[in-house]
Amino acid sequence: MNSEAIGLIETKGLVGGVEASDAMVKSADVVMISKAYIGSGIVTVICQGEVAAVKSAVEAGTVAAKRVSEVLATHVIPRPHPELDKIISGKYVRSGRGTIPKARTPKPVTQAKAAPAPSKAAGSEEKKAEKNK
Repeated sequence: MNSEAIGLIETKGLVGGVEASDAMVKSADVVMISKAYIGSGIVTVICQGEVAAVKSAVEAGTVAAKRVSEVLATHVIPRPHPELDKIISGKYVRSGRGTIPKARTPKPVTQAKAAPAPSKAAGSEEKKAEKNK
């Protein structure tokens, strides 16, 4: 994170997150760095830039998102620690939520099992039948 601040807006639904993102980049000199689908329709959008620009962008994004959706939380973190980049980028997060899952390849279909070998009891009965002939 090369910037001096990050701003977060959490909304109920994607439309609110998109509206907030649009207002943030139009109102101040910030860039969008991430969006996360938390679950249950909750979306978090994250921007970065100079501290004053991020504060202004989060305020504008909050107002815009409230027109179309419910805003659950907002926050500005000035001078974030570099370790936060791991969480925001998802590099070291163990949970699969909020990320695109890898495509699973189906397991190859195995051939049908061969007919079971005759049991010893069946073989001995056949031998007895041949002796009796």
